Parts: sequence; C-alpha cells; structure tokens
Amino acid sequence: MIVKVVKSEETKRNKAKELRYKKPIVKNLNLEYIAQDLWDIQEACEDIRWYTDSEDGTDSLVNALDGDEDEAYEFKMAFADLCAECERMFEDLNEEWVPECFDIFFVAIGAGESNGGLLGWDSFEQDYFSIGCSECFAEDEAKKKLKQMTKDNMIAAARQCFKVFHAYIGLRNRYDNLKAAIDILRDRNTGYLQVVKEIERLYEEVSKDEWSRKEWSKASKEWKRYTDALPPEAWIV
Repeated sequence: MIVKVVKSEETKRNKAKELRYKKPIVKNLNLEYIAQDLWDIQEACEDIRWYTDSEDGTDSLVNALDGDEDEAYEFKMAFADLCAECERMFEDLNEEWVPECFDIFFVAIGAGESNGGLLGWDSFEQDYFSIGCSECFAEDEAKKKLKQMTKDNMIAAARQCFKVFHAYIGLRNRYDNLKAAIDILRDRNTGYLQVVKEIERLYEEVSKDEWSRKEWSKASKEWKRYTDALPPEAWIV
C-alpha cells in the first residue's frame, strides 16, 4: 500500500513537471517580480537616504560634489522622488487595470531571451521552476492563449502591457544610475573620510598633554607610524 502511494506521488510530481510549460512566465519580467523589485528599490532608496543623512554620508556627498551643498541636496531628493514614484507604481499595479494576459504576453513575444529565460508553474510543488528545453513549447502555449482574444482586446491589452513595462523599466534605470553614483561615493569618499577622522583622533591623542607629545610615548609613536605611511597627496590642502 505504501509503495502504491509513493508511486502515485512520484507520478503526480513527474506529470506536473512535464506540464510546467503550460503556465509560463518570464523570469525577470512578470507582475510578481516587478512588484517585488519595486519594493526592493524603495527599501534601497530608504537605506541610501539614511546613509546620506548620516554625518559620514553627508560629508562624502558634499565632498564628492566639490562642496556644492545645493547639488548634494538635489542628489538626495532624486532618491526621495524615486522612492515615491516606486510606491505610486506599486499602488497602480493594485488599483489600475493590468491585463490578465500580462505575464503570458511577454512570454509570447520572446522577452525571455533578454530577461532571464522562462519559468513554468509546477502544480505539485506550487511554485515556479525552470522549464529548460521546453521554452519553445511555452512560447507556443502563450501564443495560443493570446490568439483566443479578439483583435481589439489584444491591442488594448498589448498597449497596457507596454505602458506598465516602460514605467517599470524607467524606474529601474533611474535607480541603477543613482545607485552606481552612490556606490562610487561610498567606495571613494567613505574611505577617505575614515582616514581623515583617524588622523584627527591620533592628533588629539598626541596633543593631549606634555607626556603624550614625547617622542617615546605610545601616542606619539602611533602618530608617526600612521602619518609616515600616508602618501604625499594626503597632505595637499
């Protein structure tokens, strides 16, 4: 009896795997992925806002922009604006009309080639998985479903699908550009500021009293060892 149950489960599992192509989505271009990505971008923007509002972050930003505080303010506002627009689009996805065929539309037009390939729904596992060599069958299946729509409905749906796509890609590109800029600021300027702060700390230690200024004192030795290791450019004002 147990053997029959195991075989039955295995049969169901294999059948579900074979039929994954029947309900395909583009891995990195489907409604669930877009909604999650918008949420992730919002969260990242909040993290960046927190960083740029911190002392080190503000100094890094202003320093990188040659002391232009107005430009630094505009830079921070760009993240705030992007965060707000992501939230607005996230709400629009829940409130505005998004065609039921959205996911299969992008499968049918071959968007999987440039967006991570295709995934298929596994009814046994209750999740999406790779469909491997069945991608061509998945595209054909998606096309069949679209052909069941009237021409007018298909045109209206296609127009709305592309509107959602362009809105999302626009926000994604803005985030990628801003993130690249903030990553450069973090990598280059935070390290520089840490050096400056360490020099300030050592200077305060070595200048604390008469004994710390002696050449043989621990503070004086640390000061000399650290400053001797700095390149000449570090002393340019």
